[in-house]
Amino acid sequence: MLLSAVGIYFMSDLQQQVSGMVIIASLAGIGMVMMSPFPVALFLQWARAQSPD
Repeated sequence: MLLSAVGIYFMSDLQQQVSGMVIIASLAGIGMVMMSPFPVALFLQWARAQSPD
């Protein structure tokens, strides 16, 4: 997803429009989160703490 955001940014005129900026930012953000396991581990830890015991 991160690579597709970089590709869209450099190889199209989509970054000139607001909707294109949102798409590129969303793809880049989700791609970086997917590459990093730490936020996912934090979410899983938080989700386990929310379950009633």
